[in-house]
Amino acid sequence: MVEFPSNLLDPQAILDFANTGTAGSWLALGINTILSTIVGGIVLILLVETFSHKFGESIKPQNSFLVVLIANVITNFGVLGLLGGFLAGVPYVIILLPLIVWFALIKVFFAQMKILHAFMVAVVFFMLSMLVIPFITSIIMGFIPLGL
Repeated sequence: MVEFPSNLLDPQAILDFANTGTAGSWLALGINTILSTIVGGIVLILLVETFSHKFGESIKPQNSFLVVLIANVITNFGVLGLLGGFLAGVPYVIILLPLIVWFALIKVFFAQMKILHAFMVAVVFFMLSMLVIPFITSIIMGFIPLGL
C-alpha cells in the first residue's frame, strides 16, 4: 500500500513522494486499481441486485463501479493509513475503518436501501473484497505484462 507524506500541503513533499516508486510500481498500482474496480463493481452489482430483489428496493446498479472506485482510492492510496495513525489505540481499527467506508459509500450511493440492508451489503462485500476480489484480480494481472 502506498503511504502519502504527512504534509500534503508541501509541494516538495509531494514531489519527493512521487519519485519514491519506480514507473513499474506506479503502473502496477494503477492497473490493480482499475482491475479491482472492474471486478469489484461486477461483484457489487450482483450483490446489490440480489439484495434489492430480495427486499423489494429500487436501486441504480450502475453506481456500483463508482462506489468501488472511490473505496479503492481511499484504501489503496493510504487515506485509511493516515486515519489509522490517529486511531492506533482503538482495537480492530484495521477492520472497522474499511467497513465504515464501505457502509458510508453504499448508503450514500444507494440511498434507497434501508440502513440494515446497506450494512449487510457492506459486511458481505467487505469480506468479498478481502478474499475473493484480490484473488480474481491477481489471476487477471498475470496476463498483463509489466516489464518496466
